Amino acid sequence: MSDAAPNDALVSNRPAAGHRPADPIPSESSIADRDHEINKELKRLTRALRALSGCNQALAEATSEQQLLNQICEIIVLVGGYRMAGILYAQHDELKTVRPVAHAGYDSGYLDTIEIRWSDTPFGRGPTGTSIRENRICTFSDTANNPLFEPWREAALQRGYAAIIALPLRTAGTPFGALVIYSEQANSFENSEVELLSEMANSLAFGITALRSQEQSRRATAALQDAEAKYRQLVEQVPAISYVAETGAFGPFLYMSPQVKTILGHNPEDCLANPHFWWDHLNPEDQPRALLEDTWEEGRLFQMEYRMRRHDGEEIWVRDEAIIVRDPMTGKRLTRGMLVDITEQKRAQYALRESEERYRTFVAQSSEGIYRMEHDPPIPCHLSVDEQLAWGYKYGYMAECNDAMARMYGRASAQELLGATLSEFLVLHDPVTRSFMERFIRNGYRISDEESIELDAQGQKRVFRNTMVGTIVDGHWVRTWGITRDITERKHLEEQLRNAQQLEAIGRLAGGVAHDFNNILGIIMGHAELLLATGADERSHNGLEQIRRAAERAASLTQQLLAFSRKQVLQPRVLDLNESVTDVEKMLSRVIGEDIELIAKLHPSLMMVKADPNQIEQVLINLAVNARDAMPHGGKLTMETANVQLEGEEARDLDVSPGSYVMLKVGDTGNGMDVVTLSHAFEPFFTTKPMGKGTGLGLSTVYGIVKQSGGGIQVESEPGRGTSFRIYLPATESGQGRHAERSIPSGVAGGLETILIAEDEPDLRELTRIFLESYGYKVLQAASAEDALRTAEQFGSPIHLLLTDVIMPGMSGPQLAEKIQGRDPKTKVVYMTGYTDDMVVQHRVLEPGVQLLQKPFTKSELALKVRSTLDDEAQTQWAAISPEQP
Repeated sequence: MSDAAPNDALVSNRPAAGHRPADPIPSESSIADRDHEINKELKRLTRALRALSGCNQALAEATSEQQLLNQICEIIVLVGGYRMAGILYAQHDELKTVRPVAHAGYDSGYLDTIEIRWSDTPFGRGPTGTSIRENRICTFSDTANNPLFEPWREAALQRGYAAIIALPLRTAGTPFGALVIYSEQANSFENSEVELLSEMANSLAFGITALRSQEQSRRATAALQDAEAKYRQLVEQVPAISYVAETGAFGPFLYMSPQVKTILGHNPEDCLANPHFWWDHLNPEDQPRALLEDTWEEGRLFQMEYRMRRHDGEEIWVRDEAIIVRDPMTGKRLTRGMLVDITEQKRAQYALRESEERYRTFVAQSSEGIYRMEHDPPIPCHLSVDEQLAWGYKYGYMAECNDAMARMYGRASAQELLGATLSEFLVLHDPVTRSFMERFIRNGYRISDEESIELDAQGQKRVFRNTMVGTIVDGHWVRTWGITRDITERKHLEEQLRNAQQLEAIGRLAGGVAHDFNNILGIIMGHAELLLATGADERSHNGLEQIRRAAERAASLTQQLLAFSRKQVLQPRVLDLNESVTDVEKMLSRVIGEDIELIAKLHPSLMMVKADPNQIEQVLINLAVNARDAMPHGGKLTMETANVQLEGEEARDLDVSPGSYVMLKVGDTGNGMDVVTLSHAFEPFFTTKPMGKGTGLGLSTVYGIVKQSGGGIQVESEPGRGTSFRIYLPATESGQGRHAERSIPSGVAGGLETILIAEDEPDLRELTRIFLESYGYKVLQAASAEDALRTAEQFGSPIHLLLTDVIMPGMSGPQLAEKIQGRDPKTKVVYMTGYTDDMVVQHRVLEPGVQLLQKPFTKSELALKVRSTLDDEAQTQWAAISPEQP
């Protein structure tokens, strides 16, 4: 084996220089041998030279690396006369293997079966591995005996490989493989031959490098062309205009993609032909921004939106995304960019702004409160309901709301409510509110149309009806959207309606029993009066007197119930409330006591009202007595009158029609009432007085009289600050202030006239007969209207007065009166009734001139009504009223 460099002579049996002996005289045989060796070597050199020439020609004609490698191996074997030639490339893997890439000659799978490496290992110390690793020519002259060739010896000797030379293939001085030549003769590869083979290897390496460079160049060119094609395809498929232009507002386009036809309606060549195309098609309002292009920095992406005019005149919005670059050839600043059609996006943005504006307008103008609560920090939903409520109550705050919401809380604007914590207005400890919030959480952070109790700016409780939806993000309650409305007044009106319905129900009950109860009381009172007149003993007299007084109290109680229920029979007149107050004032000084100061503040030009004077007097007395009881240690009682005009909400609160009213105010400086007591003030039988000290009908009677008179009443009171009642009665312009009363004689006279009684209650009819006969009248009786007509016809003589019940089975009292007066117009009529106002009004017996006697009545009341009717000449013309049609 020889490790000599390419120019070194191969190791042989010849002595080294300096020890050469004297040349002997050659013999003829030795001369012949030497000539043979010289000829033999010349043949090898000739073959090597021819192989080198063939390789150079192959290098000149090669078009691919693999083709070149195959041709080189074939030339070495065929032309050079070597046993086998192969080309192997070093692999840069972990084992540093060597891969055969081409071979020619006698191989029989040799290169495919052996393992060759270029590492410093037994498999890498052969000629090929050593040549690559040490970057030198390596020759194994005798493969049969070289110990380093042990791994491959058997396979090589079987194929006749006696000597091997490996020549490194280098690029830039670094080996990348080896050209390996196998000879069938040992001790081959002399110096001159090695030099030729080395030159061949160097030429091969150069050729390989050149071909690789050409291939890389071709691939780069192809890749560039492919990239350019793909880029152009991409550019032309993107729904945007790609362009290159000289930088500046007036810079011409150098390139425009075909999309300009679709987006702007212009052909690309037309755009390139007009150097001012961009500027000419810009919206004039956007041109000032275009002038800023000259100020943009190179290499920095910019974006701008503006409007451009299409070929058809329509204007579109585009977004210009571009970058300023410097042309390396000309040094000019160029703008490369894309124009994206954003017209639809702009329309969507405009529609969104319009929608948001409509939303803001709706929220701002809505009469309902619209709000957004934020929770900072967000509330973990895994906490218990109580913990979530406590957290939200502490950290929740008002982030957004409208003015309507702020006004509900007594604020001037939404700005005053923003930032307010939930604890400032939500009454969480109230059972209604807490139940509402618990249901909100348990229902999945949403609730609809539920009530809560909250506080306004003045600390007053308000009732709200809410619809809320919570926003949950990553298991945390972060905010709440809601709509609310203040229903405090509505709840108040509902309470008023319930109270009114309750009072109405009691009133209907009272009115329903009034008729029968009045008949019974009339019989009791009448017979008691008759028995008292018989001169009974003292004990009997006292008992009868107790019966009479009890019946009178029962009758008074019935009247109060009817007054409360607005069912009593009123006889309204036009009157001056100032006169009513003045009349009552004289009497009240004895009722209220000396320790109470009575103050009257009467309007000098008070308008008139139409009401029952006796009932107005009852109202004043009841209110005065109520005030007296509220001032056990004295005080001031004030009665004040005034003209007022009620409109809108004020009239609705009083449940009256808008218009002119006379106000009567009765106020005291007494104990006052709390909220609970105030809510029950007008309920019948409700009283705060001790047992036996009051019936509880005083204020309910006042309420009934006022409402039945077409008016309204309000009460204001606070504990320790007294009570004030305001009564509003409709003003009237007709009539006189004080009605002239007929003088009534102290003694009631009787007479001899004939009176026909029509009454379906037999006991009351009999009692009435006894009363009238005791005054000398001739009395006829009838149990019904039909019976009365028969009695009148059978009687034959004139009947001076008809005393009839208003409502009877069959024909009514007014219908009977019409038929009786049809026979004799001079017959006068007195109606009796124990029914309520509604029933009496239906039968039209409250019209002016009609004589009405309210049950129960006493003997003297009956005699006075009968006598006054018989003596009144004007009564006849009013008696014949139009009865209700059955």
